[in-house]
Amino acid sequence: MPGQALLAYNCCKVVDVPLLRGRGKYKMQNLTGAELIEKFGIDYFHNASTLGALSNNALTYLLENGIIFQLDKGDQLFAYDSPGDNFFVVLKGTIQFYKAGKHQSTHIRNYQFGQEIGSVAMIGLHNRVGDAFAGEDSIALKISCSLFHSLHETFPTDFGILLLNLSREMARRLRECDDKLANHNITH
Repeated sequence: MPGQALLAYNCCKVVDVPLLRGRGKYKMQNLTGAELIEKFGIDYFHNASTLGALSNNALTYLLENGIIFQLDKGDQLFAYDSPGDNFFVVLKGTIQFYKAGKHQSTHIRNYQFGQEIGSVAMIGLHNRVGDAFAGEDSIALKISCSLFHSLHETFPTDFGILLLNLSREMARRLRECDDKLANHNITH
């Protein structure tokens, strides 16, 4: 429902979040993967936790075959209940994730340079469970299921490294959730 706002809790502070359910608001960046490599240098992408340890050829392959989005602050990267058939790697900026709840959406975390967002939905074969917005001007690389599969066929060793990197990020998030539960004395 355009024009409405959704209230979200951000560290005990209520913030307004535009309600754009089902309407992803992002634009394609007209930079190619080669232009991004020229602009930032290949080592920049090796410093990204999701892409770290991939070969230069595999990095170039992902950047040239993925879709690169440039988002202005506040632009929506994906919406609640949209298909989870891809994930994004933050190449610059910050992506804020708001998890949909029964009565409101709650700010869960900010994804920074190098982190991925959306792989859980892709691997879990389910739709998105929240909304993602650019917290500042940002660039994100979209890796679709077909590109993910193609990486497996073209660069099998790098695919294994990418899976390990994705698993590490998921493990860190699980640990972070456990720590939050323990610090809030939440029991079953």
